[in-house]
Amino acid sequence: MIQDLLNACQSPEGLGIRSFTDTTVIEHFIHPCERHIFLNILKIIKVHQEVAQFTQSVGSQKNTLGQLPDLSDGYYLLNLAKGIEVALEDYHAEIRRLEKYCSENERTSLSYVHDALQVKLPVLVFLRNLIMEIQVRKLRGCAMLYNLHQQSEHGDIQLERVIRKIMKPVKYAFFSSLAHWLLFGVIDDVHTEFFIKFTSNDSVDGSLCSKSASSSVMSADKTPEDYIWQYEINLDQLPGFLSSIVAEKVLFVGQTVLVFKMRKNVTAKNNTDQLAVKLAELSRDDIYELWNGRESEFFQMVLDLSNDETINVFRIENVINDIKKYVSMRLSEIAVNEVDLESQMGLIKDFYLLGRGEFYLEFCCQMIGTMETYREERFKNITRSFELAATVMGISDDLDHFALSCQRSISEPDESSDFHILQGLNLKYTYEWPLNLLFSPKAIERYNKIFRFLLIIRTFQYEIQRVWAKQTWKAKTLPAPLDNKIINLRNHLMFFLNNMQYYIQVDVLESQFSILMNVIKSKADFEEIQRAHTIFLANVLSQCFLLSDSNEGQKNTTGCQSQNPIYGTLLKLFSICDKFAHITQTKDPPDNFMGEIDDLNERFGVQIASLIQLLVDVKSASSLGPLSQLLLRLDFNHWFSANHNVSASSK
Repeated sequence: MIQDLLNACQSPEGLGIRSFTDTTVIEHFIHPCERHIFLNILKIIKVHQEVAQFTQSVGSQKNTLGQLPDLSDGYYLLNLAKGIEVALEDYHAEIRRLEKYCSENERTSLSYVHDALQVKLPVLVFLRNLIMEIQVRKLRGCAMLYNLHQQSEHGDIQLERVIRKIMKPVKYAFFSSLAHWLLFGVIDDVHTEFFIKFTSNDSVDGSLCSKSASSSVMSADKTPEDYIWQYEINLDQLPGFLSSIVAEKVLFVGQTVLVFKMRKNVTAKNNTDQLAVKLAELSRDDIYELWNGRESEFFQMVLDLSNDETINVFRIENVINDIKKYVSMRLSEIAVNEVDLESQMGLIKDFYLLGRGEFYLEFCCQMIGTMETYREERFKNITRSFELAATVMGISDDLDHFALSCQRSISEPDESSDFHILQGLNLKYTYEWPLNLLFSPKAIERYNKIFRFLLIIRTFQYEIQRVWAKQTWKAKTLPAPLDNKIINLRNHLMFFLNNMQYYIQVDVLESQFSILMNVIKSKADFEEIQRAHTIFLANVLSQCFLLSDSNEGQKNTTGCQSQNPIYGTLLKLFSICDKFAHITQTKDPPDNFMGEIDDLNERFGVQIASLIQLLVDVKSASSLGPLSQLLLRLDFNHWFSANHNVSASSK
């Protein structure tokens, strides 16, 4: 009877227990004094069977055909099952000892077996509770590892040893994935268990998005740079022992490795000599150029973290920081010394931030055309106008890195789609390797927001200036005096546009750009340059009233109105400029021409008063120095605020 009971102790199917419980064997063969002991042994066996059934259910053992384990439950869960099997070895060893003891001794008792198994019960209950918590909370991947890390902080020494055995294979899976991403830019994560994931923008099957795209990157039709930014942090799997800052560093290092791996592809695409391409592939290893022979050292540093008995958070952060510091130093050497980042930023300022004012003046002239041209025909070929302006100014070589495109709206423009043509402009920048990490698609879109905003102001300045030229020409050639209403409104609109341009170009862009260039000139590492560049864009967007999370990535920034009332008011003022330039330059003015001029004058007064009031409110709630300068110039001597009863007490 005892031998059968011990055999049932190791049976995961529960057949032995059912043979005891489904019959009347307990009443007939077990003494009443031992029935309670016997039932307690059965409970211990049942707890073990629940744990053993879990290890079998996740495919931790080979099937009858000898095939590989089933990984449908995830790699981390498979390693958890392996760790639990290791933790159960002490229990199985105790069962074998009891079997040997019972076979060598004729007289044995249930109490002896019960006492021996009772010692193992806390471990079995702990394992069962751990499995139940993972199943109920549906934990997997790094989230499951974090749960194990929390369980390791246990007051029971025996249970601490058990959890360390369980964590060891799971930790190895985690640090192996971490090492492959940091050193080789590879993630083989079909079940999205790692805290870095690949999200394909054009994938049909979402389940395949997290699989490493390292092989497809090099052969895809899309530009290689597009794939770098499809890797992102998976917050659902970010373990609690790693901060988001450390996760950003891990993401950056892996993306840097991808940039070096893609360098060969980019070079091959730009080289038409196939023999030269083949020789370059045989003679250069771009990852080796990054690590300079230290990849095995760094790889071993990461894998050694899995040998610690517990997860040493401080040691993990130190290793990641060391790797990050080395990568940033190498990138800084290449970006500053080889690529000449200062000159690249100079081009960005000249074209995205309208630093070359004479070029954009010529561009506006080419784009808008002569005064006699109908307004509907002025924007027909903006790209051609951009190229002609570059030819006239003699800067075609500098424009090799830039290309202007225009996306037209299919629907007819209406009042809600102000400046639909200018808002469809997009300036593409062809950056040199390895500046992929600095000029991300999000950063380029932010530059385009600033570019479109500045171009709108510059275009309307040119348009309003042409109104003055046309009215002056009429007064000299025709026997008609200047219309004071038109000239006054024109002066007010030009005053508004000039002050807005001066505020953005001088108070905002020049000051912020000088801060960024000082960081670059100080030979800082690439991490500091990247951080300074991000801060530069954020500050410019904020101080230009363009910063809004809801419309991030949209080309039509009119969606900002609900998020930023100042920008919404600016759009209404631009609309007044647009309407004024249209009705004063068209060949066939409307019948109620002066009535529309009066209406525009009234609308301008309302909107400029609203803008000043909003700026006053923002200034009182913040300490932005440039904003004070804008208010001082825009409402000089309280001209607008006094005429429109604006509260200027806080200015």
